[in-house]
Amino acid sequence: MKAALAIAAAALAAPLAAPAAPTLPAPPGTAAPSALPAVSAPIAHDVAVRISSWGPRPAASATEARAHRLIARTFRDAGLRVAVQAFNVPGRGRSRNVIGTLDTPSSCLRIAMAHTDSAPSAPGANDNASGLGVVAALASRLRAIKPGCDVWLVATGAEERVYTGSPDHLGALALARRARARGARDRLEWALSLDEVGRDRPFWLRSPAAAPRPQVEGALLRAARRARVSVSWVRDESTGNSDHREFELLGLPGLKLGVGAGGEPCRHTACDRPERLDPTSLLLARRLVETALSGR
Repeated sequence: MKAALAIAAAALAAPLAAPAAPTLPAPPGTAAPSALPAVSAPIAHDVAVRISSWGPRPAASATEARAHRLIARTFRDAGLRVAVQAFNVPGRGRSRNVIGTLDTPSSCLRIAMAHTDSAPSAPGANDNASGLGVVAALASRLRAIKPGCDVWLVATGAEERVYTGSPDHLGALALARRARARGARDRLEWALSLDEVGRDRPFWLRSPAAAPRPQVEGALLRAARRARVSVSWVRDESTGNSDHREFELLGLPGLKLGVGAGGEPCRHTACDRPERLDPTSLLLARRLVETALSGR
């Protein structure tokens, strides 16, 4: 365990690597069964607790960048092709999206994303280290589940509009434009935002569509049934309030998986702490997305 944590800490101190950086070797040795896994095979709850224990991660901050470095390392250890998409946060500095890609023989594309930043006063455990934990846990499992389409796993930056002052989720806007430039109008099946998936079940699946679309919301609802995860579709108020919004505004299919009817009473506040995270919720969220990604 100490060896794995030391290697992870070294990765956090390193600068964000360029997209063409080689895959790093796996940590030496084998952890005891009860120990935290190496970052190359993370458990969603462990990752979410670790990141939220660092405190608030406002957009363009050093702590947001630290979390991005950990996710980039996780993607590389899983053998994904990693790209870092940097962008400006007006008046704050620079943020980025960390994109891990798995190519398949198929031409279609599916995206699972989670925002990395938090409100400036919040440790951001459920909002949204929980989503990052699920994305990290998916990375090492992608090849085994044999996805039916190319996959982008993404840790987005600068989602919290209450801090950036932007009308848009800036990382998602940059990502949606990147996807569109790479043929998403013809090949993107869905872009799923994992946002506040660490507690309060059953989950809600949200989108601004007038009714569930068979190959978008319908695909995720069918996956939920196969995975035995309780999910209800609920239409967004207005254009939505997570990273899926920017995809929909560009005419691309987007949706969000997150908290259900109970909502998130600690959203954007200091009480959104690691001890509130529910390991079962995170496991179910990962299982649902795995099932959706593996579907043909």
